[in-house]
Amino acid sequence: MSLPRIWQWPNLLAIDAALIALAWQETLASRAEFDLSPAARLVLALSVWLSYMADRLFDVANRPATQLRSIRHRFAKKHARKLWAIWVVTLTTNLILAFGHLETIQLRNGSVLLALCLLYTALNQSYSRNFFPKEICVAIIFAGGAIVFLPPPFPWLATGTLALLCLTNCLMIGSKERAIDAAMQVRSMAQWPSKLILLSWLATGLPLFLLDAQLTLALSLSLGALLIIQTRQAPLKVESFRILTDTALLIGPAGAWIWQI
Repeated sequence: MSLPRIWQWPNLLAIDAALIALAWQETLASRAEFDLSPAARLVLALSVWLSYMADRLFDVANRPATQLRSIRHRFAKKHARKLWAIWVVTLTTNLILAFGHLETIQLRNGSVLLALCLLYTALNQSYSRNFFPKEICVAIIFAGGAIVFLPPPFPWLATGTLALLCLTNCLMIGSKERAIDAAMQVRSMAQWPSKLILLSWLATGLPLFLLDAQLTLALSLSLGALLIIQTRQAPLKVESFRILTDTALLIGPAGAWIWQI
């Protein structure tokens, strides 16, 4: 395996997913005028990293290297022992932070989300060779993570719209990575007609008229970026496309933050 380029490392190490989660957590917390503690931010970031990395490591565990066509999977396969060791240390650190610094209600809500993550991982590993709608599950869990440490009442409409945005992201990546999934014998919603992506765009766009200006701006910027990437995706390589679509999820929160300044 050739040495990854600098811009690929955040994705290889699943750091990009943690950053995206933090960005949207901060956006929703700002809307609710709630000041998140450093511990709540760090616990979310570490939790997202743990979920993404565990899922990736399980994906490659029982598959030969010949079935792994993506750089991230080949990297995980090659460095599995080191990554599992880092995973265990990170899990221990995260548990210490959570039990030592989170409020009781935050700890309870986080436990519910953790249970959903564990259930998703188990079901995905058990049924993905036949069919499993991982895109929907990832979108719901990701959006739930953005509000898990916020006080009630939760912004359900904004959270649902964020889940639809994440679903659009997942469907776009899955469609581009069909050959990768086929080699790994993974079947998900990405195998369905590409018109599903159009429907997810429309579903994400409709609630924007009902949200406040800050959230509408953040979600619209990310959705617009995804639309541009999709229309220009033909010449893009798979790895570049994946990184760009994930970066699109950062554009919205960044734009909303700049607008507030």
